Amino acid sequence: MAAACCVAETAPATGAKTSGVALVTGGTGFVGGHLVRCLTTSGIEVHAVVRRPMTDPAVTALSECAAIHHLDGTTAGLARILATVKPDIVYHLAARFVAEHGADDIEKLVHDNLLFGVQLLDAMRSAHVTRFVTAGSAWQHYGNADYSPVNLYAATKQAFGALLQYYVEAHGIHAVTLELTDSYGHGDTRRRLIPFMLEAERLGHTMSMVHAELPLDFVHASDVAEAFVKAGERVTNSRSAQHEVFAVRSGAPLPVRELFAAWERSRGVAILAKWGERAVREREVLDPWTQGTVLPGWVPRVSLEHGLRAL
Repeated sequence: MAAACCVAETAPATGAKTSGVALVTGGTGFVGGHLVRCLTTSGIEVHAVVRRPMTDPAVTALSECAAIHHLDGTTAGLARILATVKPDIVYHLAARFVAEHGADDIEKLVHDNLLFGVQLLDAMRSAHVTRFVTAGSAWQHYGNADYSPVNLYAATKQAFGALLQYYVEAHGIHAVTLELTDSYGHGDTRRRLIPFMLEAERLGHTMSMVHAELPLDFVHASDVAEAFVKAGERVTNSRSAQHEVFAVRSGAPLPVRELFAAWERSRGVAILAKWGERAVREREVLDPWTQGTVLPGWVPRVSLEHGLRAL
């Protein structure tokens, strides 16, 4: 994690200090790292489950904000962690993203996006932990449909929701899934558009792009983290076991050409692009996503230009 632990990065902190114990998966990831810092800044005692070696730099950085628990890959191992930590709530952000899968990706996608999540839910059942927040994807809504997966990754997200429903109904889990559009912010090392734009700015490269009108919907990582915190408050205060699904999106999607224009306005650097040089992926998202209800009580506070300027 590039940003210093427990320091607000772009958006000011909101609300009073709180307390409690949270267990987070995916804390070494981009959004998960922002969530851990947001929770810690709010006064939450944060524990993180990791699968990377304890000597991994991302784990070392995470340990500055959270107590680290290394997972041995077994359901029993997760149950021991849950029994030790006794969290009030679990935030499950660990996932594997592959835009276009190959044969070698199938086992990893199913393991990370389905098996690991079910192991976690069963460990929660054993430890009598009933509050759960997780991440879905706007890519579950190809063509702006109620459900149509863009790719296998999105299909595994939908499948996990079906598995989660069993634990809600049979074991009293109070759950919220946040379906996310694209996130961005300082310290993003993922192979995504905005990190590529930062590289192009640094090196003075021209970017090979798809057609200029492809719609994008970016939410700053600090706003995404705040959405997870609000979802956590929602499940903490809920009186009955249920699974609610909400959207987290900017409300202002824009064509990719406008992202390049916003970049120049906010950073004073024009990035050149060869529009249409790169082929559109199969089942590329060509329509802005408007399905679903936005998480109640949450609105994005970081404007795109402000967020780009702070990169």
